[in-house]
Amino acid sequence: MKNNCLVGIDVGSKKICTVIGQVKNEDGKDELEIIGYGLADSHGIRKGVIVDMNTTVEDIKKSVKEAELTAGLEIESSYVNISGSNIETRCGKGSVNVSGRNGEITTDDVERAVTHGSGMLLPQDRETLHVLTQEFFVDSQEDIKNPIGMVGNKLDVNVVVVTSTKASIKNLLICLKKAKIDVIKIILSHIATAEAVLTPDERELGVALIDIGGGTTDFSVFEKGALSYAKTFPVGGYNFTNDLAIGIRTPIDKAEIIKRRYGCCIDPNWQNQNIEIPSVGGKKKRMISVSLLSDILRPRAEEIFEMIKMELVNNALEHKINAGIVLTGGSASLDGILEVADEIFSVPIRVGTSFGLGGLIDKVSSPDFASSVGLLKCGLLDMKNKGVIKNKPEGLIIKFKKWLGF
Repeated sequence: MKNNCLVGIDVGSKKICTVIGQVKNEDGKDELEIIGYGLADSHGIRKGVIVDMNTTVEDIKKSVKEAELTAGLEIESSYVNISGSNIETRCGKGSVNVSGRNGEITTDDVERAVTHGSGMLLPQDRETLHVLTQEFFVDSQEDIKNPIGMVGNKLDVNVVVVTSTKASIKNLLICLKKAKIDVIKIILSHIATAEAVLTPDERELGVALIDIGGGTTDFSVFEKGALSYAKTFPVGGYNFTNDLAIGIRTPIDKAEIIKRRYGCCIDPNWQNQNIEIPSVGGKKKRMISVSLLSDILRPRAEEIFEMIKMELVNNALEHKINAGIVLTGGSASLDGILEVADEIFSVPIRVGTSFGLGGLIDKVSSPDFASSVGLLKCGLLDMKNKGVIKNKPEGLIIKFKKWLGF
């Protein structure tokens, strides 16, 4: 980790975001300050799948170069996300007899239990990305987060195994290598985004996260502090744009601008406002009512939310989201989209933006940057787990300040 800096690169279907964070220790706690960011359009990825490697490499280079210029340093390695409809999650349960002296549970016991729980046979074309522990059981005691040091005869664990196709992983690694970036770790987009926008209480109580990206929509459920389900739908912000282009007969690039500037799913304050739009083929510009935009965009929002609602019901997850739903991604900024979601789900809903960071956070606080910012947070946790970053003990001055109430 050069200069105490971490890098996250969000390789998406519509854009590639690069964010650089510097680790600083304040009052004995490690914190991240955003010192650089870069944004480039993505032209070689469709619905989360790389379809043009050379173009993707060039887009990654553009995003990285912009981040390097704003931070004033060179990027050598990074945490990278992965998503797409090829992602699958499977639940497993591991069970072992405690081998420690006097029945004390050791790290070895935990590792054996997790290995047993994740030891399912995978198709030859798939590879494990993450093995996530949800909860442990010691004899008859449940809901245990960390059993090490406890005494018991039997240790059980519930795990979630996240897999992707080997081809998707390999193609992503090749693109980063050609862009001269060493990949420290590939992280599921759902996990990275959750790290950026979800609170610990939400993840503990049970929450659904909906990330509407450019070409895909990531859907995940967290409960008891951990990921329990993840899925990606091949529909996203591009579909909103394409619907507009067809509905108002305007070029796609102009439809994107109109969507960002005037797009709304339901907004009575704009119903009587008219806007001028360009026509296809260089024809004369026309005037349309903003209410027409909501008539076009609302059905697409409803379609996405109905798909997710069906996924909740089919997997018996609707009763596990006690904290409601957090909506993020670029399309979360559409006026009225929260109201549409509220009508369909009838649970508390909020827009998720990144928090808990310093520095240039105002530049990357929008939902568009949630995944790349989350990669930094995941990277910080990863470095701590590897022992690269260690929490420094509080000095006498810090302790004295706390004693004084500062």
